[in-house]
Amino acid sequence: MAKNDRLYLGIDLGGTNIQAGLLGPDDKVIQTDRVKTKADGGVDTVVKRIGKVVDSVLEKADVKLNDVAGLGIGAPGAVNHKKGVVINAVNLRWTDFPLAKTLEKELGIPVVVDNDVNVGTWGEYMAGAGKEYDELMGIFVGTGIGGGFVLGGELYHGAMLTAGEIGHTVINADAPLGRRTVENLASRTNIVNHLKQLILSNHPSVISELTDGDLDKVRSKILAEAFGQGDELTQEVIGQAAHYIGVTIANAVTLLSLPCVVVGGGVTEALGKPWIELIRDEFDKYVFPSGLSKCKIVASKLGDDAGIIGAALLAKQRLEKD
Repeated sequence: MAKNDRLYLGIDLGGTNIQAGLLGPDDKVIQTDRVKTKADGGVDTVVKRIGKVVDSVLEKADVKLNDVAGLGIGAPGAVNHKKGVVINAVNLRWTDFPLAKTLEKELGIPVVVDNDVNVGTWGEYMAGAGKEYDELMGIFVGTGIGGGFVLGGELYHGAMLTAGEIGHTVINADAPLGRRTVENLASRTNIVNHLKQLILSNHPSVISELTDGDLDKVRSKILAEAFGQGDELTQEVIGQAAHYIGVTIANAVTLLSLPCVVVGGGVTEALGKPWIELIRDEFDKYVFPSGLSKCKIVASKLGDDAGIIGAALLAKQRLEKD
């Protein structure tokens, strides 16, 4: 197969699901699939599950593995992208795991590893909402909050290789432990837990009806429905989260003078434009100097596919550079 006709696989490895996609020579997604991670089964189980979803994608696309030039994978937690090692992934319970070498042995093709939010940010930079900009930040709001930076046309990893951990930014240092970081205050986990506490304290909310009283059913879709119905409690709690996200983005843009921020993740997909507008309003209050209010704050364009597209494109960039 000619170099310009090469196919690349992208994997988004999560604690719950493993999503895979195959990209064609035009960098368009040919086929996708997903399987449960089953992290409780240990590292060998997860590696086998990655192999399973790769086989499924290739079979559906009628493509053989030897037609694939390489695989990129975004892994949660701290990653040494140079060595392809997952330094620490809490939700997988991995420490210093050589993911690239393991998958290369399992699959027989070159493997590139990076942090999951980094590859999502790279996807948006290369093929999504940020492709018109030379530099940007990605911030993904879901179960937790992660970030990534593209500076000078390259993913920025920093001297210790852990740049982008925006969720651990402390914005309320004097608060009790567990209420200090933007992830503590504005992730979907916090939004849901905060709403549960308020509802159980007799604050009225349509969420009780939407879940038939089972508050454990609250997910991004329920939040979006309650928000869209004008539920005051939901709007207040989501507004608080947007405030903290806006402040965090303002701090990053003030520090780095960025022209664009892409906001992604499950909360963004569910709430859409109103969520971005809330964040934008808070950002404008705190960014410095005022000229930086020109910074674009946009929703992810690639959605769930940001990770697989970014991982595949990152593999393509690094492997074809070598």
